Amino acid sequence: MDKVEIEINSIGGTRASEILADLRTVVETLYFPMTLSGFWDHKEDLHLCPDEERKQECSHFLSGGDFDLSGYELAISRQRQVSLRVGFKHASLFIYLT
Repeated sequence: MDKVEIEINSIGGTRASEILADLRTVVETLYFPMTLSGFWDHKEDLHLCPDEERKQECSHFLSGGDFDLSGYELAISRQRQVSLRVGFKHASLFIYLT
């Protein structure tokens, strides 16, 4: 999986959006015709879970309750053929594209 990190730095009081829908629009525009196939939002502790979409228990958490990022990335790369991870450092968010 290729990885890209986008870092947005502001000078002054203006802050870039951290809304998933806004950032999805950005990455799908930058990497057209690729589309979102997964995401992980560290701040909100949310992810797009293929297990839960199949009405199964999520397998992406470790026994201590921490998120298994490498396990999630392996699962979506296999199940959804994800080939690109775009990270937004300011939003603590990864978006995965196919």
